[in-house]
Amino acid sequence: MIERRVIGQLGRFAGVGVANSAFYFLLAAAFSRVFGFAALAASVLAYVIAATVAYLGHKFLTFAQPAHSPDEMPRFVVATGIGLSLAALIPVLLAGFAPMISFVTVLMLVPICSFLMMKFFVFRT
Repeated sequence: MIERRVIGQLGRFAGVGVANSAFYFLLAAAFSRVFGFAALAASVLAYVIAATVAYLGHKFLTFAQPAHSPDEMPRFVVATGIGLSLAALIPVLLAGFAPMISFVTVLMLVPICSFLMMKFFVFRT
């Protein structure tokens, strides 16, 4: 049985993730349309800013970790890099299938792996 605390963390994790995805999208669109950045530059800049906001959201909201640990941010960067690597690797591994199969697989596996890495590696709750 999953503890009530973990269910709350899962809900907050999803909320922070959805809000952060919307934030990324709005930033990328603004950098592109308002400031005239190329798509790649707009996306990367928005991603870096959104990742910082995601770190803060997961630290304070999802896992309620007010104390600062000096190795949290580097662990967060590693966890984010692993998630991004999975999102790139899964379509390669599933290249023989319809693209939607790899997209749905990424959509299911990456958040699960990210939550587990945040809980047991980044914030160690």
